[in-house]
Amino acid sequence: MKYAKWGLCLALAITLQAQTAAASDRMPSKQAVSFQARDGHRIFADYYAPKSQTPAPPAPMVILLHMYRSDRTAWEPLIGPLHEAGFATLAIDLRGHGESATTASTKRVQERDPAIFREMQEDVRAAYDWLARQPNVDRARFGLVGASVGCSIAIQYAGYDRSVDAVVCLSPGLNYLGLNSEQDMRQVTGRRLLLVATAHEREAPERLAAIGSGAEARIEPGRYHGTRMFGQVSAAIPATVSFLRQHVGPATDTDRVVFASVRKTIYHLPGSAWIPRISVENLRHFSSSEEAELRGMRKARSRGPRDADQGGSGRR
Repeated sequence: MKYAKWGLCLALAITLQAQTAAASDRMPSKQAVSFQARDGHRIFADYYAPKSQTPAPPAPMVILLHMYRSDRTAWEPLIGPLHEAGFATLAIDLRGHGESATTASTKRVQERDPAIFREMQEDVRAAYDWLARQPNVDRARFGLVGASVGCSIAIQYAGYDRSVDAVVCLSPGLNYLGLNSEQDMRQVTGRRLLLVATAHEREAPERLAAIGSGAEARIEPGRYHGTRMFGQVSAAIPATVSFLRQHVGPATDTDRVVFASVRKTIYHLPGSAWIPRISVENLRHFSSSEEAELRGMRKARSRGPRDADQGGSGRR
């Protein structure tokens, strides 16, 4: 009997150790980074590099945008599954939050100044600029995940940047902190959006899904908001990862990639002399001509700045 009990204890200990090791494996190592937005505000973030595989195609990119009065650590339950799915992941502290807070920005956030939430677009743009420069990332495969007001910021940014392939929103609202998501949703064409909420907050995702042709609402039981769904709503994490994997898309065929300026509605074929004239901060990649056109863009008629039909000059 004594030996049987000892054997049972040993088996339990081994099982616990294996579970702990597995959990540790699922949480990849992080790199604390910072970068400056165009208006000078410094943004702090955690970067999780893609899984090391040999050979490995470039990894899709995803940026995580947290809730009001939260910070980047709220995304930790999602990090491991995204890493296992092959994503290069950047979780940022929006201005006025976490390490990105200053005395002035914290005060504006606490006072719910609508202007500072509009300025958070610059945080996302700076995050994209930093992430796109990392090794082994695929700039033609790019997703956003937001929670609560982070959803509003993600939808607004996707309307501005047509290279965003897919957006997942946890508890989106119609008008969080002065950001009109109904209006912004109308600018998001040719993309897929997953709008997740629990039953008590179903109105907003259902109304937003009715506006966006590529949007779908997913309503789960319970009363949980944003990243508080993690550990409470069993579908929240797998649905997010599955949706991103499906709609950010497979590895890019580099022969089909086309290029554009984030500020323009025309795209350029590989080899165009216009491409080097687009500033690094404005350059965007699309998986194909068809993808770019689905998002409302048209093919440039000329191959380079000496052709007569483009008009204009200088950095684009």
